[in-house]
Amino acid sequence: MDVETVRFDEYEARHPMHVDVVKIDVEDFEADVLEGMRGIICRDRPFIVCEILPRLHGNQRTQKIVAALNYQPYWITSAGYVKVPRFDFGRGNFTDFLLSPVSTPDIVLDELDVLWDLKQRRGEPS
Repeated sequence: MDVETVRFDEYEARHPMHVDVVKIDVEDFEADVLEGMRGIICRDRPFIVCEILPRLHGNQRTQKIVAALNYQPYWITSAGYVKVPRFDFGRGNFTDFLLSPVSTPDIVLDELDVLWDLKQRRGEPS
């Protein structure tokens, strides 16, 4: 079966929309997906929930793109959302991250409302 593939930025140009939240689960192609939607990310500054599995390469390319976009990763755990500087650490079965366009000084958040409210106060698109 043939499947058309297209960068998200190109898809959005054909189907205009505003993006608030994105879920990415692409088994080691996170950096490619983020690159393919860089325009939308810069324009709309959505929250991004992304599975990032531990890899031998330490997900360094993804980390560089996230930093270049000025996003803050939060590791999603059963105890809350933990602000992290990188993706290459022992994390057991918890493989999901929230990539946030805003950040707080708090290391652990138990609610996401604080990030949403901060985004609204800064006048980020919503």
